[in-house]
Amino acid sequence: TFIAKWSNFSIRKYVAIVSLEQCQQYTDDFNAEYEEYMNLHAEIEKITKSFRRLGEQRKSLTPGSKAYEVKKDKTVKTVFHDRRSI
Repeated sequence: TFIAKWSNFSIRKYVAIVSLEQCQQYTDDFNAEYEEYMNLHAEIEKITKSFRRLGEQRKSLTPGSKAYEVKKDKTVKTVFHDRRSI
């Protein structure tokens, strides 16, 4: 999972750049991870849009009504299901 992969990450690995070799290593590290970052960013954006859409749909319902509770439950299930897949 995402959390397991990055749980050992430390920003301390990256200290002030003092050489061209070090600059190149930082650039290589960035480029190696950039595609994964963009994929994760897209997934988060998709989940955010879904959550907002479900929230907007729920606003049109009467709080406490059966339809409101069903939409609320669906929103929570969708968000938590999607978060586990990241």
